[in-house]
Amino acid sequence: MVRNTTNEVLDLVRADDGPPVVLVTGWAGSGRSTVLAEVRAVLRAEERVVTGVRLTRDGVPVGVHDDGSPPPRGNGHVPVPFGPAAGAHDDPAVARRAAAATAAWVTGRDAVVVVDDAQWMDADTVAVLEALAHRLTGTSVHYVCAIAMPGPEPLRAVGLPALERLRARGLVATVRVPGLDADQTAQVVRDTLGAVPTPELLTWVRGHSRGLTAVVAGAAETLRHTDRVRLVSGHAYLVPDAHAEPGPDTAAALQENVRRLGPRIWRTATVAAALQPAGSALPGLLATALETTAEDACDRLAELRATGILHRRSTGRWQFIVPLLGAGLRAALGPYERRVLATLVVRAVWDGRATLDRPALADLVVLAGRLLPADRAYDELIAAGSEAVPGVVPRREERWWAAAIELAGTAAERLRARYEFIRAAERAGDADASLAAIREMLDDETIPHPTRHALYPVLVLGLHSAGDTAELDAIATGPAPTLWEVDDATRAICQVIARALRGRWGAAYALLNLTRPHWSAEPTTREMGELIEWVGDLFAGRVPATDAPSVLDGEPTVLDPARIRYRAQWAIASLVAMGDVRGAREVVRRSGLAEAELVPQHRAVFALLEGRPEASELAQRAIADPGSHMFEIGRASFYQQFTGLMVVRGQLTAARQTIASARGEVPVLSHLLDMVEGVIDLGLGDLATATARVEGALDQARGESLLVGADLLLCLLVQIDVICEDFERARLRAGELDEVAAVLGTPRALLHASFGRAMAHADADETAECLRIARDTGQEFDGAQLGMRLARMGLVEADELLRIYAFYERIDAPLARYWTRTAMEISGVPVPGRSVTKAENERLLGQLLTEGLTNRQIAHVLGSSEKSVEGRLGRLFSRTGYRSRIELAAALLEGTYDH
Repeated sequence: MVRNTTNEVLDLVRADDGPPVVLVTGWAGSGRSTVLAEVRAVLRAEERVVTGVRLTRDGVPVGVHDDGSPPPRGNGHVPVPFGPAAGAHDDPAVARRAAAATAAWVTGRDAVVVVDDAQWMDADTVAVLEALAHRLTGTSVHYVCAIAMPGPEPLRAVGLPALERLRARGLVATVRVPGLDADQTAQVVRDTLGAVPTPELLTWVRGHSRGLTAVVAGAAETLRHTDRVRLVSGHAYLVPDAHAEPGPDTAAALQENVRRLGPRIWRTATVAAALQPAGSALPGLLATALETTAEDACDRLAELRATGILHRRSTGRWQFIVPLLGAGLRAALGPYERRVLATLVVRAVWDGRATLDRPALADLVVLAGRLLPADRAYDELIAAGSEAVPGVVPRREERWWAAAIELAGTAAERLRARYEFIRAAERAGDADASLAAIREMLDDETIPHPTRHALYPVLVLGLHSAGDTAELDAIATGPAPTLWEVDDATRAICQVIARALRGRWGAAYALLNLTRPHWSAEPTTREMGELIEWVGDLFAGRVPATDAPSVLDGEPTVLDPARIRYRAQWAIASLVAMGDVRGAREVVRRSGLAEAELVPQHRAVFALLEGRPEASELAQRAIADPGSHMFEIGRASFYQQFTGLMVVRGQLTAARQTIASARGEVPVLSHLLDMVEGVIDLGLGDLATATARVEGALDQARGESLLVGADLLLCLLVQIDVICEDFERARLRAGELDEVAAVLGTPRALLHASFGRAMAHADADETAECLRIARDTGQEFDGAQLGMRLARMGLVEADELLRIYAFYERIDAPLARYWTRTAMEISGVPVPGRSVTKAENERLLGQLLTEGLTNRQIAHVLGSSEKSVEGRLGRLFSRTGYRSRIELAAALLEGTYDH
């Protein structure tokens, strides 16, 4: 937009009949100075005489370089652009004489005078400029003046009338610097955050900054500093629930412009910013807050409207034209004054003078605190917390319940608020706050026995979330001080959970069986014990996956009426870990949950397993905001599927990094992550490491009595055996796969058993059966993966190859597409869309470069020679003009690479 504005100004200056005065207007931070700098540079390149000046706040002209910076001290005289102007406003003759003297100087040089910060012109200077416009008519001399809005006095008082007179005679043109468009905003945000912003994040930035250049960058920084943005795989995601207040330096340039309008407007603007939620009640509350009359309050608001700071909508509600300016002005107030003003708004809502939705009102109640009647404020917060959908606004819920604790009038009210605060803090991922609150309650001897004992398992889960492995180990191994005062049932369940969280699933299950008489006798522990027992039996193959819906049977406990939802999430997570999408969906249906109510990572796994195009986006969003920050048994499967997708896209190093960061979250079923690393080792040609890693993972799983995931590991080992031409061992592994499938009975296990037979025996009929199972059970991603491996052995028919190839196009997997093309060429199957494969191959090669792979590793991945890779890179560099791997990789990462 700046470039278009620059061209518009240049066209006016170059026109034979163009107006002598061109005004460049826009909010502070909109890019006016950048436009002037470009205008000066272009005109000087055209050998025009250009005088660049900037007016100080006192109206003194200071020379500037082309980039807008002032010259060194003593670096020559700066001509006064308006001549001696004293008395010009009061005496038109003085204005005309000053204009004549200035005109004689500039017309003799065919000059263009470029004036930045012209809003600081005083009344005399405005008078001289008006007279100059008349004198310069018909000449090639132009004044280009940039004015920041809103303009201060006296510019508004004397400048606007003068402007109207000049406009009536065609002596002035106004060019407004528009806000950044969507693409430009995205680029600024990307430069600021170092990641590609999502549409939701861009919408937030544009809506709050109105596209002003300086404010866009500030908006992105505000998101970063208030923990409202998450960076995942090079993308920036908005965390909409953070609801943190921007700091006092938000939109600093705009704030400074408002401050320069004088103390009256500044005071009105800051108070109005705090009272803005009151909507149409704002004038009355402003009068109360400023201790003035209703008429004066309306006059003050009219002043803000005249300066372009505030806008009144047709509904009667008031809003700041640049919302982040309002946030910055509100933050500029002192803490106590913000509390007082929040109290005014809340009382206005209670009195019926204003309306606010429940969450917004609760936020103001939190801010007002004890300045409000405690009982009514408590009721307001309880209502907001109770009406909130679990997991949708947990960070705000956490603040509401924290304030409710302070406002509670009875022990029962305080107990409820403390318990709900712990739950909200868990959902918000605030492990430290949750742990602190739990410990505080456990130290309180007035807490009822059932509530106290229900908190201990939550404490153990919180220790995992907080990364406190030392205390977890102490609980897992014996009578830790944490559990000295609990009953046998609670101690047993806590120790079982601690062992599981430390990756000792076998020991956890053994202790669960040993202590059954204790935990099964207490309602508060029986449900947790039965869930863990069922998961252990399921993962070991002792119960069929088809029994999963039965977990929903039975009555929820009296402690938590929402327990049915909790059971459903456990069942879904367990089936997700087993790769049973259809079984998980059946549990969703029977539990009455909508898919939008599921944990984001579960929704992502459904999309990944089903091979939907949105799978990657859902997965990245699930990492940015997982919805559940506590222990989640399906998390290993989520990361296994997501990093598997990264591998087929050629993101090998990034996949390893994701796995490394995920291991802290995945205490159970971590062998699923080893499987993906084994795939990467195999892709890079390191068969020995791949074999050792996968066999070690298989031994680990067996040692923990976990059969789930064994099908994945054995499948990979069969493939490695065939590559190594150890067909006898491959057939033995295939036999093991059959045994696993017979025990587990899940669609994925049956699919992998069929693959093992096809691979070990080079059996085309088993290949067809494998692909049929994948289609019939909806395991599209796994089916494509296995089909591609079989295709490289020449076992897949042409129509299936084309189906696999199209599938990988749908999920944007260029490495898998390359491998499939290779298999198609081996099988003599024509590759569709040959014209696009060259560009796709270049993109893939560039992607592998961004992963930091050596030529030898790239050769292994692509199944070619190092010499071939060197030749491809040489041709790529020659065609694109990039001089090094670093430059090409940077272009790909920044999105500037052009095929």
